[in-house]
Amino acid sequence: MLTRDPARARRSLSEGVEVAAGELADPAAVRAALAGADAVVMTHGAPYGSGDYAAVDYGAVPAVLDALDGQRLPIVLMSSIGVTATGGQARELLEWKRRGERLLRASGLPYTIVRPGWFDAGSSSHQRVDLRQGDRIEYGPVRREHVAETIVQALLAPSASGRTVEVFSADGPALTDWPGAFLAAEADRPGDLDGARDRPGPRPR
Repeated sequence: MLTRDPARARRSLSEGVEVAAGELADPAAVRAALAGADAVVMTHGAPYGSGDYAAVDYGAVPAVLDALDGQRLPIVLMSSIGVTATGGQARELLEWKRRGERLLRASGLPYTIVRPGWFDAGSSSHQRVDLRQGDRIEYGPVRREHVAETIVQALLAPSASGRTVEVFSADGPALTDWPGAFLAAEADRPGDLDGARDRPGPRPR
């Protein structure tokens, strides 16, 4: 795991997880973190209001792609719901996240893009992971553990590759057929910069 704050990261990680200190802007640190990896999980994000969205929310994607230098590792990118919205206070942040998504889709690498709902807003009664598409922000909350489970399952299920999904927490039994759930989601269209059911957005500048 590459992080700017190894001590903080270790407090929330299981034993056996290797933690490397480094910045996304440091190509050598990114390459070192990727050495020997079988897959890449990206859960980066600049603090809201920081203004660092271009450097972090977008910038992490080209940094990793450059560091891979042709290696075809699967990538799971955690993005956000609302990236296709056209207004709101978080518009700048979400636009940079969308650009990061688009760059990953255009890379030709195997990928899954996971967009959490209203983060940490789900209750303990919400036991079911609900995967949707179309960037419909009205569907609501998601528990943190459901986001983590979706990311892990996306690495394990070949049917998750090439798909963009939103993840929410809902009432009902826990999801057990993850390959089937990903397969039920529409795959992103080859050559398209946006998710399969996304609303049309501006072309990149």
